[in-house]
Amino acid sequence: MTNSEYQELVEFLGRKFSEVDARFESVDGRLVETRRHFDVVAEGLRGDIRQVAEGVVNLNEKLDREMTALRQEMRTEFGEVKSMLKFSYTELDRRIRSLEEGFGALQARIEAVEARQS
Repeated sequence: MTNSEYQELVEFLGRKFSEVDARFESVDGRLVETRRHFDVVAEGLRGDIRQVAEGVVNLNEKLDREMTALRQEMRTEFGEVKSMLKFSYTELDRRIRSLEEGFGALQARIEAVEARQS
């Protein structure tokens, strides 16, 4: 190989290595940019996830308060219904006893009338 061919080969390889270096630098730049983009996206997702988690916590707390209030309201209303049923039962019992006493008195009178007729 002559000196000029050798020189051409060195220059050719130098250019090719420079092109390869330029490509790697371009790829490195894109990788850095891609990494930065993913970091920004990840940070946004962290914020969104934090908001969702806070919303879930707030919803659970609200649901607990609502359930506590509902249970208390149901206890109160069931107590009122029990009282009304007890009152109604007592009133019905009183009326039935009154009817039974009246029926008993009528039956005794009928028996007395029948006894006089015989």
